[in-house]
Amino acid sequence: MGIGSFKQNIINKIQNNLDIGSIRKILKFISNPLVFYIYGLTFKSVSDKYLNKYSLTYMREVYCGNYPIAYGSLFIPYELLNSLNIRLVLPEVMGGFTAGLGVTGKTLADAANNWYSSDLCTFHRSASGAANMDLFPKPDFIICSNLACDAACKSFEDMAKKFKIEDRFYLIDIPYENDNAAIRYLSGQLENIFFDISEKLKIKPDTDNLKKAVSSSNKLRKHLLEVNKTRERLLDYPQYYNGLSYILPLFGLAGTEKAARLYGIMEKELKIKLKNQLPSRKMKKLLWMHLKPYYRNDIFNILEENNCRVVCEEITDVFWKEMDVQKPFDSLADKMLSNPLRGNGQNRINAILSMAEKYEIDAAILFSHWGCRQSNGLARILKDSLADKKIPLLILDGDCVDKNNCPSGQLKTRIEGFAEIINSL
Repeated sequence: MGIGSFKQNIINKIQNNLDIGSIRKILKFISNPLVFYIYGLTFKSVSDKYLNKYSLTYMREVYCGNYPIAYGSLFIPYELLNSLNIRLVLPEVMGGFTAGLGVTGKTLADAANNWYSSDLCTFHRSASGAANMDLFPKPDFIICSNLACDAACKSFEDMAKKFKIEDRFYLIDIPYENDNAAIRYLSGQLENIFFDISEKLKIKPDTDNLKKAVSSSNKLRKHLLEVNKTRERLLDYPQYYNGLSYILPLFGLAGTEKAARLYGIMEKELKIKLKNQLPSRKMKKLLWMHLKPYYRNDIFNILEENNCRVVCEEITDVFWKEMDVQKPFDSLADKMLSNPLRGNGQNRINAILSMAEKYEIDAAILFSHWGCRQSNGLARILKDSLADKKIPLLILDGDCVDKNNCPSGQLKTRIEGFAEIINSL
């Protein structure tokens, strides 16, 4: 059996035995050192292999360990939860996993049966369906914020009701403004959540562990800054690195030493690539906005074939400053408030224009994910703002989770047409 067939066989087992017991068995099977060695032979880099091994180990702890479990939305301060030794499920990220495993037909059907409207984000619909089908471990806590997704607040509240833990559901309210009053308001919420979870876990609140988590998050930030600076200078950009595949460690595992180590490995790899790069065919440099499809697709191959390469992503930009370890709650509040997706749309526009200048991009793509109002609503203004800098933007309609909403032929035609335009400039 070839390696590709080996991986497909694992996916087929999950598809045919879609229950939490089977998921646990498969995670234990893949985590076996010999099996993982075979599974990992196709990894294209040390960092890619480390990411997959770390993620598998972590998911085994989530599904098979004896740790408290929390569900969390994308932009909450995970340093706080990781400092409490909680294992985390990010339903939005897991929605992407359901796409990769080819089970979204079942999870979306379950969501539809529970009256989730088809015009809502498929990340949340698929995650809600999976939670309702008991494909995730039962949570002890659920934490979300109103940054930056409308659907998260309601879908996470529904999960809290399903698991009858409404008293352990925390909604973090993010102020519209970013000033000292906003930091105090948000910091107070984070502190209350930290102490309330500690009390419910019946453990002593340990702010020293939180400070260590903030310190680890600073290390991750430092490595990511170097990764991004290196990417700005790479001419022959390495195809194996795509920051859109690193959402779990960048956000959910922030505050852990292993996540910081992953970005340290990545920094070394890319610097070696920079040192050894040779003059080659000049690729058109693209900036990618929002996320990507997480099922099998040819988007990035089509771009490569047409002399285009994604060299930076909106989601991997370092938008926050180094945090003060001695003021963990204030620092985490400031990090959340620094997110360009918070507040006025001009914040996001400014961040995109800054990246465009740093990376000297030739063009940009906004993947207009189905149902994502917060991202798609700014599409025309982003297009006009980039046009003022003579940077063309392709608004690529599609779906990150449901391949039925993303016709491959239509995508190919649009990408090739866009590539023809920018290659002629």
